[in-house]
Amino acid sequence: MTPIPLSLSRLIALSIQALFWVGTAVAQAPDQQSPPNRPTLRQPTLSSVQQQEGLQAGADQSRSEADRKMREMERRLNRTLRSVCSVC
Repeated sequence: MTPIPLSLSRLIALSIQALFWVGTAVAQAPDQQSPPNRPTLRQPTLSSVQQQEGLQAGADQSRSEADRKMREMERRLNRTLRSVCSVC
């Protein structure tokens, strides 16, 4: 009587492991069909590329403006410090 329950429990354990293994394999397999609600990859249009270039040009211009203002502030600070230190 002992071999029957032992083999039955082994059969159940092996079937659970097999189901788990098959489940993980199916979960890792790439989808073959593209669902309809999934967005498709699109090529950028000419207008979107131009918009990006315009944004980059605007960012470059604002960066150069900020750099110019920073140089002007540094120049004023250096001039002020030189005038204060020359009196000392």
